[in-house]
Amino acid sequence: MARTLQQLKESVDRLIEQQGKDAPVAAYIFTNEDVFNLNEDGNPQYVPIEIAEKVLNNVDEYDYPYEVIFDCIQQELESVTVN
Repeated sequence: MARTLQQLKESVDRLIEQQGKDAPVAAYIFTNEDVFNLNEDGNPQYVPIEIAEKVLNNVDEYDYPYEVIFDCIQQELESVTVN
């Protein structure tokens, strides 16, 4: 389930409290401004917030992005820990 920006902020605040403000992080955030169709001129046509919310909620159900990110983390970990 997608979260609101306020919920994300609260989650980040908890992470800062747990891990410290200088803890490294990689993040990808998609908001309603990322949910649009292109018109015939190639300009974005934004959808109503209700549709953007449904789309973002459904995107959260895909495992593939997480698998790719964890594969990337593993590859990078291996590349920086090779002697």
